[in-house]
Amino acid sequence: MISALLLAAGQGSRMGHKAKALLRLGEATFVQHALQQLYLAGLQDLILVTGSQRDAVWESALASNMPVREAYNADFATGLLSSIQTGIHALPADATAVLITLVDLPFLTADDYRAACLAWQDGRPEDLLRSESAGKPGHPVIIPRAYFSEILEQPASDKGCSFLFQRYPDSVRYQALDRGRIDIDTIEDYHAHFTS
Repeated sequence: MISALLLAAGQGSRMGHKAKALLRLGEATFVQHALQQLYLAGLQDLILVTGSQRDAVWESALASNMPVREAYNADFATGLLSSIQTGIHALPADATAVLITLVDLPFLTADDYRAACLAWQDGRPEDLLRSESAGKPGHPVIIPRAYFSEILEQPASDKGCSFLFQRYPDSVRYQALDRGRIDIDTIEDYHAHFTS
């Protein structure tokens, strides 16, 4: 089984300290939209990693009526990797791999997540899958259980699991995905895409 980690623990420092998870996308928040798309893709085990503004983000997630579980990252200020580590600790024993994505990628759809899962399943079970656009890395990524211990052993970092893809280049499969590069980092990004 592929479990899904949706990372939503960030402090929104480039967003005026507003949680990106709570930005609106039509009638839904970013976190609600992402959970819906993951579930529609067939990912049944959904884990939301919260941190900054935990209560508001989790309340919004629950309002999605998706079967989501929370993993709270008390060390969210130390960077992205701590959220991934928190999520891995929450994975069920039968998770053979984890799909990792970010809450600030509102253009990703169920089709995108489904395509990533199928691409990984078509390869070797030890393969890492990384989305890319024009040669640049993006999300989602899929990481098999065999690498979980290495992730948990890493010191704090804001680079996520980039070290794995650098360490095992022969085990990386790439999935072309243009929309994976369109993230919403600043309030200007948000207005440019959603309020102009």
